[in-house]
Amino acid sequence: MKLFRYIRGAGSFKRYYRLLNDLYRSVYGRELMLHFPFYMQEKESFIQRQYNLLDHCLQNLGDLSDQVLLEVGCGNGANCKYISTLNDSVNIIGIDLNEENLEIANASMGSPRTTFIHDDAQKLDHIEDSSIDVLICIESALHYPDKFAFFKQVKRVLKPGGSFLVADILRRKEDRGRSLWWWKRTMLLHHTNELDYQGYAVKNKLNYLSIQDITPEIIKGYEGHRSWIPKENRSWSSFVLLSFTLAILVRLYLKELRLHKKYIVFSGVHA
Repeated sequence: MKLFRYIRGAGSFKRYYRLLNDLYRSVYGRELMLHFPFYMQEKESFIQRQYNLLDHCLQNLGDLSDQVLLEVGCGNGANCKYISTLNDSVNIIGIDLNEENLEIANASMGSPRTTFIHDDAQKLDHIEDSSIDVLICIESALHYPDKFAFFKQVKRVLKPGGSFLVADILRRKEDRGRSLWWWKRTMLLHHTNELDYQGYAVKNKLNYLSIQDITPEIIKGYEGHRSWIPKENRSWSSFVLLSFTLAILVRLYLKELRLHKKYIVFSGVHA
């Protein structure tokens, strides 16, 4: 029964993120960040490599003290909560369209300076003009069908001189968007390319300061994944099922990143 539920989990946008949250609770006893792992050194845990990715992104944004930070596509709130532990003076707003993720985020709010809101990245109806110092969007923009509209909102809500960072999975030049078409349709994946991203910024008068290809670090981040699921306090059948599910997901991710996609981190400022 669980195997069937896990297979169905990869068949739709909502069920996929429900599957990830369920898997993390089952294996680690809590929710984790909903993004790829980033390699820094040997024998790191999966959790540490998730921290590594967010730490790497935050390095592009400077001191967050007393800033208003907006995470667009905050998922289950794990990124926002981690940022609040790094700097207890930052005011954080997390927005997401997935109501189940927001329920999880609000159930363990963390810092009193953190607020979670149901909103659309392409509209940001609940965010006022020129009210945000720093905006981040990590592995969420790949779900937006109208990324130009999203960047228009980035321009609108950022204060003059405000910073933004978008981490996204882009198509390689040779990719025509046909790989795993069935999964893209059910998962609402809307991959684009680096040239389009240049246009999103220029046409909205946003300036990129850095464009980083971190695909090698993400691919290497999956090294040692067979050790990520502990055997302790777990039945043999549960361990095998979880290991099988993880192996399928990792194989899928790595094939895409090696052959068709690349992981790019864009950081810049309000022009």
